[in-house]
Amino acid sequence: MRFWKLTFPLLAPFFTINMVLSVKNFLMVFDQIMAMTGGGPGNATTSISVLIYSKGFNGGQFAIQSANSVVLFLIVVIISLFQLRVLERRESNL
Repeated sequence: MRFWKLTFPLLAPFFTINMVLSVKNFLMVFDQIMAMTGGGPGNATTSISVLIYSKGFNGGQFAIQSANSVVLFLIVVIISLFQLRVLERRESNL
């Protein structure tokens, strides 16, 4: 009972930041995939960032992949702002 009344409300801001950063890292994972598999067997581990990199630099689609990078940035910002609003509202209720 003490955890929910005292400890968790004090940890809520850290929980919020960790959730936002975890989702951002999930959407923008690049270095782990390139280091381990390079896109994986049959594109099994290809993420959006790896796709942008490989099509842009190896495929010669600089303009299209630049536009995809901007779209990815906007998606990450929108999801992060949504998460912040929802989790901060939850923080204030605690």
